[in-house]
Amino acid sequence: MTEDTEKTLKSFMKHFGALNRDMPETRNAFSDLLKTVHRDGALSAKVKEIMCIVASILQPCESCMVFHTKKALDAGASREEIMEGCAVAIVMGGGPAAAHLATVQDALDEWAPRKR
Repeated sequence: MTEDTEKTLKSFMKHFGALNRDMPETRNAFSDLLKTVHRDGALSAKVKEIMCIVASILQPCESCMVFHTKKALDAGASREEIMEGCAVAIVMGGGPAAAHLATVQDALDEWAPRKR
């Protein structure tokens, strides 16, 4: 299913970028908000991305789960840190949240496979 992970990310990026054509002011405002919020501050960008994964699981938003898993890894998060964040999602969302972890696990299998 890792091929689906790449496909989901590419589709999300394509369509998010296409918002420049249809609603550039809104897309730019949202992009500016993302840049502002995801800067290191009292919380690191890495921790904020893990928080976004948790929120994506609870929402649930598959594209967001994939996007923020990639961003968390890019910010230096380990598979273990991300999965620990996912445990918080299970506490807050129960069984339905646990079911959505498959998307995050597939993304991790693609970009941060388990060490053998």
